[in-house]
Amino acid sequence: MNEQSSSPQSRTRQLFGDKSKEYASSSLLVDRENLALVMDLAGISERDRVLDVATGTGYMAMAVAEVNAEVIASDFTLEMLLEAREALEGGGKTELALADADRLAFADNSFDAVTCRVSIHHFANPQLAIGEMARVCKPDGRVVIMDVVSSEDKSKSDLHNKMGKLRDSSEVRQWQRSEIERMVKETGLTVTEVESWSHVMAFDEWIRLGGADSETAERLREMMIDSMNGDKAGMKPEFRDGELVFTWTTGIIVARK
Repeated sequence: MNEQSSSPQSRTRQLFGDKSKEYASSSLLVDRENLALVMDLAGISERDRVLDVATGTGYMAMAVAEVNAEVIASDFTLEMLLEAREALEGGGKTELALADADRLAFADNSFDAVTCRVSIHHFANPQLAIGEMARVCKPDGRVVIMDVVSSEDKSKSDLHNKMGKLRDSSEVRQWQRSEIERMVKETGLTVTEVESWSHVMAFDEWIRLGGADSETAERLREMMIDSMNGDKAGMKPEFRDGELVFTWTTGIIVARK
């Protein structure tokens, strides 16, 4: 793919390449309770062939491998795949594939389930990527998307996204859950289940993972503290034992082809 260096895809690839080691310890990505919930909703068993799109450091693919299902972990960032390879080593029926989410190099109707966890907000063309997930999914197969979502209140969503872009320029949009559901339905998939799940994260971890410089981090801290009154960004910031934390709201959407 020929890309300009300033494109969202290039920024994402560079950020994740630089931060692959740190993302391996992200408290959200490693959360076993969340992984168990996604696996349960996806209904993945050892009989399934699964594609994990934008696998990152491979935690979703690891969860699939643990039930002895066949899984292909795909990502468009080589450094992330190298982290995933290390995590998946000896993990059963696993393969790796370097591939863009909006241009999946797999045949139609190839997988019993397609998963995508904590990635849609980085996609430049999420509708196209979801269409690709639907394309490679078998008839009656499942497409399962889990991601951080912003408030359904437009003003809160707008502030959430303003803060998110300041913190991490590779973010395209923190979508509202209803927006993701709409994109899924527009591919022709049928949404069968929707769940919400919350995760508390420290402000300092959020900044570290996003790579914001110290000046931007201080600005974001002020914005987040200011947003406490009325929860202006829908992120429920608070101080716990003197530490600034906030709550990610995530959505898990299960659809059938």
